[in-house]
Amino acid sequence: MIATGSNDKTVRLWDPQTGKPLGSALKGHTAFVRSLAWEPYHLQAPGRPRLASSSKDATVRIWDAAGRRADLVLAGHRASVSCVRWGGAGWLYTASQDKTVKVWDAADGRLVHTLAAHAHWVNHLALSTDAVLRTGPFDHTGGAPAGAAERVAVAAARFRAAATVGGALSERLCSASDDAVVLLWAPHGAAPTKPVARLHGHQRTVNHVAFSPDGLWVASAGFDGAVKLWAARDGAFVRSCRGHVAPVYMAAWSPDSRMLVSASKDTTLKCWDVRTGKIAADLPGHLDEVYAVDWSPDGERVGSGGRDKAVRLWRH
Repeated sequence: MIATGSNDKTVRLWDPQTGKPLGSALKGHTAFVRSLAWEPYHLQAPGRPRLASSSKDATVRIWDAAGRRADLVLAGHRASVSCVRWGGAGWLYTASQDKTVKVWDAADGRLVHTLAAHAHWVNHLALSTDAVLRTGPFDHTGGAPAGAAERVAVAAARFRAAATVGGALSERLCSASDDAVVLLWAPHGAAPTKPVARLHGHQRTVNHVAFSPDGLWVASAGFDGAVKLWAARDGAFVRSCRGHVAPVYMAAWSPDSRMLVSASKDTTLKCWDVRTGKIAADLPGHLDEVYAVDWSPDGERVGSGGRDKAVRLWRH
């Protein structure tokens, strides 16, 4: 299934094979939907995947996709909820314009932590396990075990391998804010509400942040036109990637963590060699601002979309 959130306050589910909607829209939000996150594969009940949606109405809803109902409504933020992430240990992470990040137990909707260290709107979140949670039991070729139980076991093992450091769970979180700072958190650590590191260097809003699939790097995209790279372990600054002449909205990693592609208001995408910070390829073609970019899990293609109403595919 594919899920989409809309300005019409609904969430819709789609069949990716036919492009047709699966039943009626999921209704409940009272303002537009800003972000979606599927429950990780290894946590899903058989045949009953769940989906989290965040909205300008300051709530997060957890939907039973099969039953087409909202099981839980998480009400704790005081302003628009800009981003939601579903972690591999069963916690939900939400970012809001109320300047906070909240951590919830997705099983019962209980608030676990409030992370209140930003001085302005929190725009985006990333987890160190995002890459493995996105692909679940599937490898870079799309292959996976045939049996349902085996798939769950493989997905769980991949998550544990990515999230375990020194025998302990270490699923890291990064938050990007209008205060021009990126914060690195360890929600499962000994001091979960205190940032592990403050990543200073951007001069304007940080709109997007992403961990590399190998878990070693963090990339941040800023309205100062820069893409910055940081060490994921301690937040140490690595280098700036400069070449855009307008705000950078988003960045996406290649599956092998060697390349990074960024989307900008300057109508271009740029592909960066992260070892040098130099432009490996300039990708002009859009006729207006480029808002979204993603790298396919198999590494073969990059997709981008922008204000020119076009979606473009690029072959790596």
